[in-house]
Amino acid sequence: MNIIVASSDQEVINSIIEQINGLLGPKITVVESTDDFIEELKNGKYNCIVADYFFDGIDIWQLSKLVNSKQLVRYAVPIYLISETCDTEVPLILAKEHHFQATSIIDLLEALQIADKAGYAPGQRNSARASILVIEDDEDASEIVYEALKNDYDIDRATDGELGLALWKKKRHDLILLDYMLPGRKGDEVLSEIMDVDKNQPIIVMTAFDKPEYNKDFILNGASQYLPKPYTLMELRAQCVSQINKAKLIYQDYYHDQKQKKLRNLVNELERELTVSNIEKARRIIDAIKINLPHSLSEDEQARTWNSVF
Repeated sequence: MNIIVASSDQEVINSIIEQINGLLGPKITVVESTDDFIEELKNGKYNCIVADYFFDGIDIWQLSKLVNSKQLVRYAVPIYLISETCDTEVPLILAKEHHFQATSIIDLLEALQIADKAGYAPGQRNSARASILVIEDDEDASEIVYEALKNDYDIDRATDGELGLALWKKKRHDLILLDYMLPGRKGDEVLSEIMDVDKNQPIIVMTAFDKPEYNKDFILNGASQYLPKPYTLMELRAQCVSQINKAKLIYQDYYHDQKQKKLRNLVNELERELTVSNIEKARRIIDAIKINLPHSLSEDEQARTWNSVF
């Protein structure tokens, strides 16, 4: 397995190399500039890319855009972002949309083993299929949902709330189809626990209790939508498409909001350090600000930002 490591952080590089020594005969090529990265990628001999969030002046979003550009897409391979290099959590649904996967260093080996088993070659990327978790104790109903959606989504199934929660915490699916009447913990309890972890997680509650008071509670407690039983497969498919598309917009807004909060905090910290003439720390803060700037800013716009600081 041939791996490009796009990083200029020696500590991260050493940790990556230490983790993936478990792979049989991996060939690791470390690059520290985008020019070197492009030249290596164009060799067409690599199976995957492991990258920092911010690399040689570009972030993971721009790196992925570069890899999947018209000029380089023939060499595209799966991209794995080292989550420890992110200062804000990258929503999984957005990472998938941009053809990369976030993973911690400790989980990197497992991710690469999966990629190695899949036999990715240049021109192939991480699957962009959305994932759905079906938590439904009725085997027949679960099978009908699976058959209706399997061609368009990656489907996991659980027969009770505890199993469903464990699966979701491990894989963080793009959408959950949650039955209300479950053995043990009912759907509303499962919904509540998921909302405590991620208030933006899209969940469609499937219920035979089509009463206004129940449906109001589902929505007020965090569900994206409810689907009264019996429902048609056309309704089910339409709701899946609608809620996943809506979730992408919600997570995008949430992510940008988190970045803006981080940026405001850094600017306040920078002002404090400049007030006491701590130039060395101020420069480190500026480097952190660069990482958090919207990547849509042009080089001229970023240059004007730095010139306004000094």
